[in-house]
Amino acid sequence: YFDSLDHLITLHQRKCEETKTLKKYMLQKMFPQNGHSVPEIRFSGFTEDWEQRKLGDLIEDNIIIEQSDGNHGELYPRSDEFTDAGIPYIAASAISSSGDDIDFNLVKYLPLKRAEQFRKGVAQNGDILLAHNATVGPCLQLSMEYDFAILSTSLTLFRINENKMNSKFFLQMLRSDLFQNQLFKYMKQTTRSQVPILTQRKLEVCYPNNTQDQELIGTYLSNLDHLITLHQRKCNELKEIKKYMLQNMFV
Repeated sequence: YFDSLDHLITLHQRKCEETKTLKKYMLQKMFPQNGHSVPEIRFSGFTEDWEQRKLGDLIEDNIIIEQSDGNHGELYPRSDEFTDAGIPYIAASAISSSGDDIDFNLVKYLPLKRAEQFRKGVAQNGDILLAHNATVGPCLQLSMEYDFAILSTSLTLFRINENKMNSKFFLQMLRSDLFQNQLFKYMKQTTRSQVPILTQRKLEVCYPNNTQDQELIGTYLSNLDHLITLHQRKCNELKEIKKYMLQNMFV
């Protein structure tokens, strides 16, 4: 029985690692590298050069209809204002170890009336969050059971106009080597242990103008993320079962 559990744990862990390796490879190959204008791997039927622009230019062109650097300029909540339940107050430290989800066990909460006082850093489902402090780099598309959440200044919020850019593609674009390498570069140069929003606007991004191309790339890479999450979750569940059974099948 225990050998079977060990085998299943190993199987899911191996599949998880193999999918992570595939995702890393495809992220490199499906985005242009070293100043090139096209990626090495493309979906059939797409041949146009990609555009390389500054992130701030996309914002000004209304491809991104909102960008917020947490609740910058607002009064920070005091430690005695947090409660056991209410509206989530999310910091970069609450991003899971896998970097693609929020660990709500690490999230603080504010009463509804207090949360409604924040005018910036108000996030909702579908928004893309980018960590830019000591855990610089991780980014995810927010999925939660709450109507909204408040973000600390350690997270940047992007809300995408789907008519002009696919949100799944935009998320993967932020995970590309081109963007991540710049983010780490500026992180090392700053004295504030974070990358300010004005600096983020200067970072280069590369994307195809064709939204159908964006959708295919975003969906493919998101599906790989989903597989990684499924295998990791199954592996963790099996480890918990084994731990429980080891405790209860021995005297």
